[in-house]
Amino acid sequence: MSLLAVGYWLWQRREGLSDNARGALTAALLALLLPAVSSLLLALDTLGLGSTLTHIQRIFGLAAQSISLPLLGLASFYLAFGLRWQAANWGRILLALMAAFELTRRMDLQHGYQWSISLLGLLLLVLGCLLILRRDARPLMAAAATCIGLLAPLFSPDAPALAALVDGSALVYWLFPALLGTGLAVGLLSEQAHNRPSDAPSAPATERT
Repeated sequence: MSLLAVGYWLWQRREGLSDNARGALTAALLALLLPAVSSLLLALDTLGLGSTLTHIQRIFGLAAQSISLPLLGLASFYLAFGLRWQAANWGRILLALMAAFELTRRMDLQHGYQWSISLLGLLLLVLGCLLILRRDARPLMAAAATCIGLLAPLFSPDAPALAALVDGSALVYWLFPALLGTGLAVGLLSEQAHNRPSDAPSAPATERT
């Protein structure tokens, strides 16, 4: 419910943004929807509704584990840096992440890949926040919460990044600051002046990149 609430908040912030910025927010919404659905199914699975539900939950959990943070991190960097590319590129990035997941699964490299891709997403998030730090420190504060939540599994031997999305372990409590912090950072980064349409009223010079 918390992830869905942040997702609704992000959806409302699409108004008044350029088409490029809207594409980044849409990608971020998908990245939040995956763990939201996975968490909901994980809760329902405790009711013992059958193996089919368990299998579906595992699919969404693995998808969120491998897609959510890199997609959120890239959306954060995109919005902070003011990048411009076709909206279809987000679909290509999503397909590339899915293909990389399947390839590393077949090569038995999934544990290392999940940590690598999650840390890459975290790095992009932090870089995006540092890029606008002089103008707005709020995204970096949200990113700090993400760092705490993401790195928590390091204290549990052999646990992959965002492991609780699949197994429902106690590490799930650390996912709240990680995913919610990232969602908040994306929304705050979208406020930058370069993310508004070119025909929108000009922002003060101190807010421009």
